[in-house]
Order: sequence, then C-alpha cells, then structure tokens
Amino acid sequence: MRRHAKDPLRELLDRRLEILAAQATHASSGPSAEEIEAISRLAKLIDLRDSLRPRRRNWWPASVLTGTLAVVSVLLFVRIPDTEIEMEVASRELTFTLAKEQVITGMLDLAALGVSGLRSIGLPVAEGGPPTGAPAVSLTRVSTKGREGSVTLAPMLLPAGTRVTLRQSDVPNHYGVFLSTAVLSLQGALNGPLRVGLAGAPARVYDFASPKPIVLAGGSEDMIMDLTFSAMPQAPVAPQLRVSDLSVLRIDQFLGPGRTIVTRLSTILSGTLFFESLNGEERRLREGEELKFERSNGELRTVELAANHIGWKFHGRVRGMTTGTGEGRRSLMPTWLEWLRARHGLTLLWATSVYVFALIAGALRWWGIRI
Repeated sequence: MRRHAKDPLRELLDRRLEILAAQATHASSGPSAEEIEAISRLAKLIDLRDSLRPRRRNWWPASVLTGTLAVVSVLLFVRIPDTEIEMEVASRELTFTLAKEQVITGMLDLAALGVSGLRSIGLPVAEGGPPTGAPAVSLTRVSTKGREGSVTLAPMLLPAGTRVTLRQSDVPNHYGVFLSTAVLSLQGALNGPLRVGLAGAPARVYDFASPKPIVLAGGSEDMIMDLTFSAMPQAPVAPQLRVSDLSVLRIDQFLGPGRTIVTRLSTILSGTLFFESLNGEERRLREGEELKFERSNGELRTVELAANHIGWKFHGRVRGMTTGTGEGRRSLMPTWLEWLRARHGLTLLWATSVYVFALIAGALRWWGIRI
C-alpha cells in the first residue's frame, strides 16, 4: 500500500499542540499567549502553503461521464433484435409461408374456378362425353333451362413450408392464389350446367344431373388458382393460421430486348402497425409504403377478400423490420431506450434522477465546489 509523504511542518504543529494540551491539563495557569500566537502563526503558514499547491483532480466524474455517453449512445441508437407486433392492413397482395401443416380454407362455393400447373385432371363423365386430360382447367357455372350450375372446392390441407400468395385482380370478384409446394391434390364437386375448358381444346358446356367429384393433381411446378366468387366480401381463408415470412411486396419483371427490368412494388393500401412491446404504440402505414421483414413468425388471425382489397390481421414477432427504399431505408425496430421507457418507465425515471444528481455532485467536487 502506498503511504503518504511526511509533512515536517504539520508534524511540528501536532507536537506543539500536544505539549500545549498537556500544559493546559497539568498547569493551573495554562499556556501563555505567546505560545498560542506562535502555534496560530504556524497553522496559518500551513494553510497558506496548502492553498498555493496545485489541487489534485479526481478524474472519476469524467470517467463516469464518458461511460454514460457510451451507454446512452447504445440505448438511443442500438435497436432490439426482435419485437412483438400486431398489424391491421388492407393490401392488394399478401404472401406468407405456412409454419405447419394446416387446413387453410373452408368449403368454397365459386362462380368460376381456374387451375394451372396440374399433372392430371379427374373429371366426371358428363352428358356428351368426358373431356380429355390437360395441365390446366377452367370451370364456369352457367344457367340453362332455369337451372344454374355450381362449383365447390373442398377445404385445402397444405403441408408446412407451402408458400401462399393471395392477389387481387382487376376483374370484379376475382382473386388469384399461387401455391408453391410439392405434389398437391385438390378435390371438389360439380353440379348442374358448367362450361368446362381444358388447355388446347375449346370450352364446352356439360350438364351434371347430380353432384360429381373432381380431383385436380398438382405437378412439380407451382399451382396457380383463379377464384371467382358470386359476391364480395368473402372470408375463405381459415382463421388463426400459423405463418412465417410475411410479405407485402410484389416483384414485377419486364422482359425487353436483351435485358430484364425487375421492379419491387409495395402492395399496401393502408394499415396500422401496433408495437406490443411499446404498450401498443401505433404507427400508420401509407399507401405504397415498402414494409419489409428480415424474419417474421406468428398468427394470421383473419383474412377477408373484399371487392378492391385484401383485409388481414397479423400478430407475431418480427426481426429486421424496415421501411423505405435505397438510401432512404430505415429501421422500424424499437431502440433499447424506447423499450426500457415502455416496460420500466418508473424505474428508469428514478435511476436517471439519482444518477444525474450523483454526477452533478461529483463534477462540483471535481471543480473544488463544496456542497
């Protein structure tokens, strides 16, 4: 341990004070005025010497301030890795991946059905002879002799990892569904007069006297479905789907002479983003705003197909949530300071107050101001 250097003047003052104290105890008259004056002059000399010496600074306040700036910088600019959100959005297109095997639709009663990317088509025998097989089929109900046909599609069970895209069409009551999955089989039923069209053959009208089953077997390529409903809105998608990799961006490609132009477009029309980790703080989504997730996992609670948009609600956890394009892209992930303020606001207030007080007190002492 380092010892303080000896101070001869202070040691002399201490010895003379001890002698005077002993004299005052044992002698009846006590110390003389001259002795007291001499000790007083010695004490003043020591004080004068100490006041002229350079003051030794205590650097801990500066170190604490530097550390504080580093911590505050982290809290202000470093964002939490993932956060819980809820979204209510109207968009023209929605893409997601199934997190597990699920039934994604109920029974669908359609005005028309078109499917491409098929390996085989199992159609029932109808009046006038059965149509031949083809990789694509279109089924449209018609009315003849007071009878109207019907096309129904059974609930679709899709495996985990299936990539599903719902896209609104410019045709009234029409939506496109894109399924990226392994071999898939769709089942349905046909009844009454229907116009049946197969790839490479003219469409013909067949009249099914009773409901007949139909089996559509998908191939190795993506399956594309065209669904036309008799009225809108519709809620064909099953609620509370477990999904991941949510996307509201569409990639358009233009094939020109000798080059390909790729454009990424936002399909958002409007919506609201709720930050559940920030006590439900809201953020409005503008039309055409590019919203992108590095990773998303949660529950697609509801999906409604309206006449001019897809309305859907999502709740889950996301990573790398950004908006904008190019150099204007910015993160929407909350900072650590925002998270602490929302989750531990009172604790943060008291801790900050005590810390600031201690820091100010230390700075004043560092400058030699007593408090």
